[in-house]
Order: sequence, then C-alpha cells, then structure tokens
Amino acid sequence: MLAVGAWVLLLVLAPNLLLIVYSVFTNKSGQASAQLTLDNYHAIATSNVTLLLLARSLLTSAAAAAIATVIAYPMALFVVRHLGRRRTLAVLLMVVPLWISYLVRVYAWKIILGDNGVINSTLAALGVTNQPLSFLLYSRFAVLLTLTYVSIPFVFVTSYTALERVPTSLLEAAADTGATPWRTLRHVIWPLSRQGAAIGFSLALLIGVGDYLTPALVGGLQGTMYGSLVVSQFGIANNWPLGAALSVVLLVLVGLLLAIVARLTRTAGHLE
Repeated sequence: MLAVGAWVLLLVLAPNLLLIVYSVFTNKSGQASAQLTLDNYHAIATSNVTLLLLARSLLTSAAAAAIATVIAYPMALFVVRHLGRRRTLAVLLMVVPLWISYLVRVYAWKIILGDNGVINSTLAALGVTNQPLSFLLYSRFAVLLTLTYVSIPFVFVTSYTALERVPTSLLEAAADTGATPWRTLRHVIWPLSRQGAAIGFSLALLIGVGDYLTPALVGGLQGTMYGSLVVSQFGIANNWPLGAALSVVLLVLVGLLLAIVARLTRTAGHLE
C-alpha cells in the first residue's frame, strides 16, 4: 500500500501540482518567473484561436473515441460469443498494431491517404476519379480517421475483458425465459459490460486530446489541434507558464468529461 501511495504521489500528483504552479508564473524573456499571475488563463479565455483549437480537439477526440467504441465493442462481442477456442488468436490479431511504433502507424496512414497513396491510386486505376481526392490527407477527416484506427485496439481489449466476465449462466437464463438476442444484449450483456466499453472510450479520448503527432503528420493546417499548441509553447515559443496553463485547462476539461462518462455508465448493484 505504501508503494502504491508513493507511486501516485511521485508520478501523478507531483507532476500535476508542478504544472499548476507553473501555470500561474510569469514569462519574462523566455524564463519562468515566480511572480504569480492569472494572465496566462486570461490569455487563453480571450483567444479565439485557442478556444477554437480546444473545442476542435475535444470534439474530434470524442468522435474518434465514439466511432472506435461502436466498431470495437461489437467485434469483442463477436469474439467472445462465437469464436470459442480461437479467441486468443483473434485477440492477438487485434493487438498486433500495438506492437508497432505509434509513429510508424500514423505515418502509414499518411502513405495510404496521400495523393499517390493506396486509395487515390486504386480509384485512379479503376477510372473512378481523374485527380486525387484532396480531403483524404491534411484535413480534419484524416485526423479523425487515424485517431479512430489508433483507438480501436484499446477499446477492443477493455470491452473483451468485460464481456468475457459476463456469466454464461445469465445468458442461458435469459434464453430460457424467451429473451431475444437483442433483449439479452440490452438487458443483460450491455449493463454488465458497459464499464469496460467506457474505460476503452476514456482511453481513446485521452489518446486523442493529448496527441500532437497525428495532426502534424496527417492533419496539416486544417487538422491542427490543441496538443500542437501546447507543444509549441513548451518548445518554439519557450513560454512554459502559458504552456502549463494550456495543459491545466485541458486537464480539467478532460477530467470533467471522464467524470460524466463514468457517471453515465455506472453499473448498479442489480440488473436493470
């Protein structure tokens, strides 16, 4: 228990507290001064560009997480209910992308979606289009698609784990009482596994809101997101107090979103 407390203190609480402290510092010629101020938060609240990027990032990340959940949860349900002894192989195939570098996976989508990529080359060869589809790369669509792809394995694993723990006896009892597969899913399987899906959704959301690599590689100017702004403040602009304030704002908003998700997917002590 002591080790867990030390881990939480050193790796969770301490960095976040340091971030909060830095967010009220003053930036003087690229150096953080201990002169306390709320100007950093005021600058965020009055910047239309910052608020736009924040809203875009939250909406894009939530959309990617939702789409990934809609795709991964049924896949996990199919694996648990129908593959039997081949479950392990199916799970391994789903998590194989996680063995590959994140940078490589994102860059692969850049190649697929590019003007001379797989999609545009195939469409041109089939005579469907005369010129490359411009919306495929360097757009918000490309960011959404890539984030969805990256998120699917995480949602699948958490959903699979939750579905596997649903007692078979409950499913047999539902069938014996004449429940259709849809009613069994709605009233038995989903209430007992929705927390797993919610955890996967939350992981996907966290991946999206903090990502700056995907927008940089496949988003271009149209796909710029909040994470890129944070990175620029800690890097090129060398304005750590403002970067810390940007991070704190994102941390609070994401925390609120995760609290809402947890509240909506909370499972009661009895079947509904």
